[in-house]
Amino acid sequence: MARRRGSQETLLARGIAAPRKASVRLPILAGTRRLITRSPRSIRLARLGQDRVRGKWLILCVLFLASAVVYGAVVGGQTARAYDALTGGIEHLAVAAGFGVKRITLNGQLHATDAAITAALGAGPDTMMLGFDTDAAKARLEAVPWIRHAQVMRLLPSTLQVVVEERTPYAIWQNKGQTYVVDAEGVVLAPALREAYASLPLVVGEGAGKSAAQLFDQLTPHGDLTQNLVAAIRVGDRRWTLKLASGLEIMLPDDNVGEALTSLAKLDQERGLLKRDIAAVDLRLLDRVTVRLRATASAAPPGGAPQAEVPTASTKTAKGKT
Repeated sequence: MARRRGSQETLLARGIAAPRKASVRLPILAGTRRLITRSPRSIRLARLGQDRVRGKWLILCVLFLASAVVYGAVVGGQTARAYDALTGGIEHLAVAAGFGVKRITLNGQLHATDAAITAALGAGPDTMMLGFDTDAAKARLEAVPWIRHAQVMRLLPSTLQVVVEERTPYAIWQNKGQTYVVDAEGVVLAPALREAYASLPLVVGEGAGKSAAQLFDQLTPHGDLTQNLVAAIRVGDRRWTLKLASGLEIMLPDDNVGEALTSLAKLDQERGLLKRDIAAVDLRLLDRVTVRLRATASAAPPGGAPQAEVPTASTKTAKGKT
């Protein structure tokens, strides 16, 4: 009994709680004495006790230094400096007490880089959780081109949870020798190589990025055109010229694009217009379709490639009324 009490007193002197009967035991073999191991919980508590002692000393030191700076600043008439010193001391105390940012979880990231998100978030190991402005962090994250919406939440004591919704790449926009990936609203997401987004349509010219979604909505019923489309060229930020894989160019009007495309589809169905050896189709006039044939080295008139006009349904209706 005296020996057992001595061992318990030794454990208590070391800052380790004496194990209870429910502690982990080794198997008892015949002819051997009982051995009681240290409980993992007791060891963990002992370590936490050591950390708490260190934390208390750190807090006391920070308090002392902050108090000294505040006192000196107040005596010297520098109240602003005193306030900064006090708030800085409080932040250091909170971080020392375990309320600093130690972990950041991120969901929804696809294209935005880690560097861009980290810089926009503006949180680090010295950031106090309770004083971190989540609304300001949300605004900074949503200023990153790829990020449409962001949500930032504090999970005490030391975790920031970030959820982002990214913009969807819609088209490749080429303008003044530069190439960018844009979303359906025309927001420039990042510089891009055409090869990296080969599945996206190419739009070219001033204003093409912002007007692309409207154009492709009008092209949706005309699958043959979209499948063979190489590029959509914005002219004067007013109208489009479509360039197909065959080299054929289709000049669309400023307005009534849907009606012009319907007339073209009807002519192609009735006369196989797009399968002929033509260089361009001009749909800029609603009452007629002008076709420019391909010029060849052997048969090209002095004025250039020959042109032909094909009346549309609008033309026939107008003649019938007269």
